[in-house]
Amino acid sequence: MKLVIAEKPSVARDIAVVIGANENANGVLRGNGYIVSSAVGHLVRLKKPEEYDPKYEKWNIDDLPITPDFEFLPIEKAVDVLERLTKLMNSSEVDEIIEATDAGREGECIFRYVYNYVGCTKPVKRLWISSMTEQSIRDGFADLRPYSDYDKMFAAGITRNKIDWLWGMNLSRLYTMCFNVTCRIGRVKTAVVNMIVQRDNEIAHFVKKPFFKLKLDNGAEWFDDDMDSFPEKAQAESVKAKCEHQTCTVVSAETKQKKENRPLLFSLTSLQTEANEKLGFTAAHTLEIMQSLYEKKLLTYPRTDSNYLTDDMAAILPERVKLLRDFYPNEVDEIISNGLNIDGRIINNAKVSDHHAIIPTENVKNASGLTDDEKAILITVVTRFLAALSAQYEYVETEYVFDICGEKFHCKTKKPVKAGWKCFYADKESGENISVSYSQGESFQAENLIVTECETQPPKHFTESTLLKAMENIDRRIEDKELSEYVSERGLGTPATRSVIIESILQSAPERGLLPFAERKNKSLIATEFGKKIISLLPDEAKSIEMTAAMELQLSAIEKGTASADEVVSSICGKLNSIIELEKSREHVSLAPKREREVFGVCPKCGANVYKFTGKDGKAIWYCEKSSLKDNANPCIFRLYEDDSFFSSKGKKLTDGIMKALLAKKKAKVSGFKSEKTGKTYDAIISFKDYVSSKDGKTRIGFNMEFDNTQKKTRKGGK
Repeated sequence: MKLVIAEKPSVARDIAVVIGANENANGVLRGNGYIVSSAVGHLVRLKKPEEYDPKYEKWNIDDLPITPDFEFLPIEKAVDVLERLTKLMNSSEVDEIIEATDAGREGECIFRYVYNYVGCTKPVKRLWISSMTEQSIRDGFADLRPYSDYDKMFAAGITRNKIDWLWGMNLSRLYTMCFNVTCRIGRVKTAVVNMIVQRDNEIAHFVKKPFFKLKLDNGAEWFDDDMDSFPEKAQAESVKAKCEHQTCTVVSAETKQKKENRPLLFSLTSLQTEANEKLGFTAAHTLEIMQSLYEKKLLTYPRTDSNYLTDDMAAILPERVKLLRDFYPNEVDEIISNGLNIDGRIINNAKVSDHHAIIPTENVKNASGLTDDEKAILITVVTRFLAALSAQYEYVETEYVFDICGEKFHCKTKKPVKAGWKCFYADKESGENISVSYSQGESFQAENLIVTECETQPPKHFTESTLLKAMENIDRRIEDKELSEYVSERGLGTPATRSVIIESILQSAPERGLLPFAERKNKSLIATEFGKKIISLLPDEAKSIEMTAAMELQLSAIEKGTASADEVVSSICGKLNSIIELEKSREHVSLAPKREREVFGVCPKCGANVYKFTGKDGKAIWYCEKSSLKDNANPCIFRLYEDDSFFSSKGKKLTDGIMKALLAKKKAKVSGFKSEKTGKTYDAIISFKDYVSSKDGKTRIGFNMEFDNTQKKTRKGGK
């Protein structure tokens, strides 16, 4: 029997249908000589520092760097899935395993981590497909590939995991201790935060400068050989006075036939960019929708960095276009009659690594029951697919040059000749001036010249769209030629992780000490004060895009077989050690936010203020400012806990509302107490009560309870 292991249950079900494994036996699909099961994404993870040695539970700068011999543990929520796969892999009826996880570095890691963790040694073959259509699955099983073909890809994948662990675990601990606030440092994440901060600083320090334009009433603008505007208004007004009411001669009217090429097919990043600009979707939301449409077999694999197809796909394109008549009936007929443009902008084997561009599948006509967001993304991909295969946009461009008393003015006009691919994007025609028409040598009276005051503009804040583009085209920010050439093909991060990186930068959980590096303001991504401070204090080695790009280059070298994984990990450890030693020698400032403590009321024992403290476990303590959170050897005994036994024994917790009522009115009505004996609920009136602890003889504060207006009960509380 052959055991097929997919990445997700939905994929396992699709594969099982195609290969004839139709019998469902306790959640495992069987039949036709196959057993089909799946993971649920990653099933094992790298150990945390404290799981190697309990001493790491307490963060200590002298313990850094932490560089373990890496080991894996099961992910808690996936233990049952791991146990099922372990039994199947070790089953005597299984003699061969087919790895059917997603085709790519991450899919390779998901399977091999489990295979190695289980200690399986059975032979493996690789299913490598980029679409979940029936035909793709059949073709993939007809061409199963040797497992060893992907050894180098796995070596790069696990090395990436290791260096991300080393970088994140060590530097997050280091800077948390240095700055006295939780710092989540990531190899790619921190470099992206640095980009946002740099952009915000450019905007903050930008000094606007005024300039002045002079225009004719037909839109033509003044220019000379050196500039096209005036630094002073007086200069513009002087030229205006010189030219107004004078003869304007058309000295040149040059017309050219021009073409504008079609857009490329979508990669994940370019789709996320378009969806953010046109639909307002976040990158994470777009990926989530794409994954859903992929699993519904309507679109091809989403996590791709390619905008191209492979040459073996050229033959399927005409039929695929015909399936899209329901979306664009007239346009599809025209594309077919004119012939599809299947050229180097569509087919390029050299620019397809793991997965080809995102296109509709042959099942696209079966798109029903979709959400509005799924429909929007599906139409976006269909539109781009048809546009990419359409004819070029053709237009006539005429450039006019006018002369008035020796002063020159110019303008351009565009007149569409053939809509081509732009029939799918009518909005792109807006702003084209086709009303102006002159012949060379023609003249007219220049009237109503206009002086317009303008000013230089700062760069714009990043949006998710522009940040994704910047991450994809990070080579434009790197001077080192070798690094620049490498990342020009890959960018910063991967298509699958960029949305996760952006969301992690924005993550905020103040109750757990997590402060955001940036925040959304409308569509803009703007660094917080915390983000700016962190970036200003980190050394270049911990935040530069060059450092991140250099690591990606090393990973690529592993995948190509020109670098050793052990040597790459060793070099990263060396970099970490240098950063740690540098920070140990420096003085640091605390970045812990100063919080205004809320006064909950007046202490019933001494009249001082009562405050609230929330511990690392998320549990609250109310205490008098003259008390202490550590011991009771203080002037005031007032200190009470959210999970006080008086409340917890009755199915309740002490809350802000109860505490405020007790401090203000000396009593509080509490509803929903549960009887330990009968299980019934009841209401009660609570007040404070001193008691002497039987453990240490110290006086503490507890609670008094009254109910049924006649019964009274005193219960010791506190801890």
